[in-house]
Amino acid sequence: MSSYRHPGIVFTDRYFTVPLDHGDPGGEQIEIFGREAVASGGTGEELPWLVYLEGGPGFGARRFIGAEAWLGRAVREFRVLLLDQRGTGLSTPANRQTLPLRGGPREQADYLAHFRSDAIVRDCELIRPQLTGGEPWTVLGQSFGGF
Repeated sequence: MSSYRHPGIVFTDRYFTVPLDHGDPGGEQIEIFGREAVASGGTGEELPWLVYLEGGPGFGARRFIGAEAWLGRAVREFRVLLLDQRGTGLSTPANRQTLPLRGGPREQADYLAHFRSDAIVRDCELIRPQLTGGEPWTVLGQSFGGF
């Protein structure tokens, strides 16, 4: 984990390992990237978590440069996790460079079947206990992230 400060906010980069196929938890693993944001001046450890899911599909979470837009308001009440959903941003990529490594069109389609919204929800449920100790968190989704 690496942390850095911007005006009004401290960001910490986090990586989480999850199964590519949640039906085969011992199989191939991928990484999910999340950027934690808390108000500067405190660690925010006493605050509840809010996970933000970006729209798209196919876009990583926004990269804020400080207390911009809604994030500045949210960090007053929450520790915020800006999650790059599987295949996007700094998470294990699924793109035109990586898909041909999977084989032909059929193999690529089979691989991409693991990047649906139900897999993203299961990723979140594997990540949540690592951050909250099993406590609930608040979810904020924009567009596709709202599904």
